[in-house]
Amino acid sequence: MAGHAGNEDRQRLVRAARGEVPGDLLVRGAQVVQPATGEIFAADVLVAAGRVAALGSGFEAARTVEARGAYLAPGFLDAHVHIESSLLTPAGFAAATLPRGTTAVVAEPHEVVNVLGTPGLAWMLDAGRTSGQRVWASAPSCVPASAFEQGGAGVNAADTARMLAMPGVLGLAEMMNYPGVLGGDPGVWAVLDAGRAPGRRLDGHASGVRGRDLQAYAAAGLHSDHEATTPEEAHERLRAGLWLMVREGSAARNLQALLPVLRGRPRRAMLVSDDVSVDELLELGHLDRLLRACVAGGLHPAHAVALVTCNPAEYWGLHDYGLVAPGHHADFVLLRDLQGFEVLDTFVGGQEARAGTHTPPLSGGGVTLGPGWDAASFEVPAHWPVMQVRPDQITTGVGAPGSGDARLVVADRYGEGQWASCWTSGTGLSGAALGISVLHDAHHAAFLGGTDEDIRQAGRALEALGGGAVVVSGGQVRAQLPLPYAGLMTDLPPAQAAAALLDLTAACRAGGCTLPYPVTTLSFLGLTVIPALKLTPRGLLDVTAWRLLP
Repeated sequence: MAGHAGNEDRQRLVRAARGEVPGDLLVRGAQVVQPATGEIFAADVLVAAGRVAALGSGFEAARTVEARGAYLAPGFLDAHVHIESSLLTPAGFAAATLPRGTTAVVAEPHEVVNVLGTPGLAWMLDAGRTSGQRVWASAPSCVPASAFEQGGAGVNAADTARMLAMPGVLGLAEMMNYPGVLGGDPGVWAVLDAGRAPGRRLDGHASGVRGRDLQAYAAAGLHSDHEATTPEEAHERLRAGLWLMVREGSAARNLQALLPVLRGRPRRAMLVSDDVSVDELLELGHLDRLLRACVAGGLHPAHAVALVTCNPAEYWGLHDYGLVAPGHHADFVLLRDLQGFEVLDTFVGGQEARAGTHTPPLSGGGVTLGPGWDAASFEVPAHWPVMQVRPDQITTGVGAPGSGDARLVVADRYGEGQWASCWTSGTGLSGAALGISVLHDAHHAAFLGGTDEDIRQAGRALEALGGGAVVVSGGQVRAQLPLPYAGLMTDLPPAQAAAALLDLTAACRAGGCTLPYPVTTLSFLGLTVIPALKLTPRGLLDVTAWRLLP
C-alpha cells in the first residue's frame, strides 16, 4: 500500500499537470466517470508518480494507452469483506477480483483471528502487501463473537489497542455483540473504548435491531451497519446517522430489496460483498456484479459507481482514493460499457494490475476432534425446535420439533471433545454428510446431513486435511477441498479452488441437497449473533432470547 506523496513527487505532479514535464502514463480518449458530480465526460488522464496528475488534453507521457472511448472509472473498493470466506488467500482473492475491477478492499479478518488471535491479523496484512491489491483491515472487535462461542483465540481491549496500532488498520471491525453493547457488558465496552482512537471508524453489525435499541446502538458510537434486509430497516439506519452498507454476498443477498432506498441517492451509502465464495466470484463477479444490478434497477451509472468508490473511501478516511482526480492514487478501471461493467483493464498506482504469487506461511489452525469422536453418536433432544435454513440469508427460522429432514452437528475443533446436534429443514441433504472447518465465527467443525458413520468419517477426513471441506457418503469421501491456511483458506489458483468447490456442491446434490451454495450456507449456521437459532458445540442457541436451550 502506498503512503502519502512527498514534496518531490507532489511537485512533479504539479509540473506534469502544467505540461512542463511528461508524465509516466497517458490514457487517451477515455470517457471519465466522475462519481463525485454524477458526470461522464471525455478526457485524457495523465499519471505521474503513481497518481493522477491531470485530466484534459494535450499531455505527453512516456507511455500511452488508447482508451478508444472506453469508460474510465475509479477502481472499486469493497469496504467490508471477509477474504477468508472466499476460501482464498489474499493473493488468490486478488487474482479473482482484480480482473473484475476491484483494486482495494478493507478486510475484516475475524475468521483467521478467531482461529489464531492477533497474529492472524498481522498475517492478513502481510499477505495483503504482496497480493497485488490494496488491502487494508479493521481490527476484529468480537473474538469470540459472543459469550456462547469459544474458538481458538480470544481478543480483549489490550489486544484491540495493539491491532489498531498495526499499519494498515483503519478502525474497529463490526461490533456484532449488540446485546453486550446495549446491556453495558464491561468487556464489550472496554473494546469500544479502545477503538475510539482519533480518526478511527467503529463498524457496526446490528442484525434485526430496531427502534429504541437501534437508537441506543448508534448512540454508543457505532458508525455503520450492513445488516439491513428491508427498506424500512435501511431508512431507520440512515435516519440514525449510520452509514448504510448494502450487502450482496453468497450467503446474504440484500441488494434487490434495498434498491428502492439506493434510488433515492442517500448520501451515506455503499455496496459491500461481506462474504462471497470463490465459485460465485468466478461465475458472477464481485462488485461489478452489484453495479450491473444497480444500473438495471434504475440507478444512474455514476451514482452506482459512487457506492463502490468515493463513498467507501470517504467512510474509511482514505482521502486520496475513490476518484479519478488530480493528486489521487491512479487506481482505475477501463470499462467497455456502463451496463454490463465488463472490465477491459485494471490499473493500481498507474500500472496494469497483476495479482501476486507469494503467500507468507501461516502455522496453526488444524482440526482436533478428540479420541471420543470414533464412537460418537449424534442424538438430538426431542424437544428442541428445528432450525429452518434459508438459502439466501444468514438468518434462520424456527420450526416445530420433529419437522426436520437433515441433522446438523457442530464439534469443537480445538481439542475439547465437545459437540452438539440439532435438526434442520430447507437443505434436503440426507444422503451424504457435508463437513467443513469454516463455521462463523469460532470456526469449529460443522457437519450437515448423513449418518453417524458418515459424520464420523467426515470429521476424520477434516483432521487429515488440517481443515477444509469434505463430502462423505456410504463411508467414502466423494469430494474434498483442503484448506491448509488456518483451516480456512487454500493457496490453489481460484479456478482450481472453484472447481473443487463445484465438485463438493455436486456431491451434495447427489445427496439430495437443494442449497445453491451449500458450503457457504453451512458456514453460517453457528454464528451466534444472527437470529433466530444457531448451533454451538455447547448446544442450540435461541439468539432472540439470548440463551442456550436446556
